[in-house]
Amino acid sequence: MLAKPAGKVNQSYSMSDIVEDLFYQTEDGLSCHYRLWPNRQSNSCCLLLHGFTNDAHIWDDTAAKLQAMHNVIALDFRGHGDSAWDPRARYTHPQLVADTRQLIKQQTFDRWHIIGHSLGARVAMLMLAEQPDMAASLTMIDTGPEVRAVGVNKVRKDAENMPREFASVDAYFEFLSGIYWLAEPEKLRQIARHGLRQEDNGRWLCKTDPAFTAALWKPQSQQGNSDDLRYPMQDQLWQALGHLRCPALVMRGQASAILSAQVAQRMVETIPEADLITINRAGHAVMVDNPAEFDRAVVDFIREV
Repeated sequence: MLAKPAGKVNQSYSMSDIVEDLFYQTEDGLSCHYRLWPNRQSNSCCLLLHGFTNDAHIWDDTAAKLQAMHNVIALDFRGHGDSAWDPRARYTHPQLVADTRQLIKQQTFDRWHIIGHSLGARVAMLMLAEQPDMAASLTMIDTGPEVRAVGVNKVRKDAENMPREFASVDAYFEFLSGIYWLAEPEKLRQIARHGLRQEDNGRWLCKTDPAFTAALWKPQSQQGNSDDLRYPMQDQLWQALGHLRCPALVMRGQASAILSAQVAQRMVETIPEADLITINRAGHAVMVDNPAEFDRAVVDFIREV
């Protein structure tokens, strides 16, 4: 039987597939949202963890393909998407690990394929460092223990410069077009549609808590640069990769400003069982820039596992 946590449920139908929007409580009482694509013939699950400022909907197309093999869950991290904003701004990697682990505890699946992009991949690495036997596979998309300073600084500055409100979804789409240079327009419109909530005054508010940006980097630091994010966990993440006990896929965009080819190769050499795939015509936002090649690579890897 597939356990369904208590909470608000909205159902949308696409052909024969059912997608459920569910909520769960974190250990500290925050309400967090996730999307479930059920597969009644399987008791395994693909867990999809999004990157900074994105949300669960960025995985919609990928999840629909993975649903043919497994149940699929896409989580909204706290402060993102339809999850609650934390009034105390506890937006740290350890907190996101704890939130993700709590979601997993509330499910009945016996095998987990974890797929993380950027921030989501780092959360997955840290979680598996604590519980190396919990995953059947790990897919890490365009990030690693060491990241390029220029790319990290761009991600941070883009987040800091993002307006909190937009006049319309189209205005948000135009703003995103200046950030995601290689993105396919329809994928970008999908981000725009789901990334805003309309206020009573008719304006559209970004769903990502602006406090997340400052909290993700060391709040006590005065440097305000990428070193704040890179160095505190660099050794910990390398150690985590060396102790992985499941097959892993390292994926990078051909034009990535975050994950260098050298670091990606070192990751594959560090992990006991790993493959490296480079997605053509893609930067950091691989699933948005080249969704067809991205989906094919992820589905093929999970099928082989």
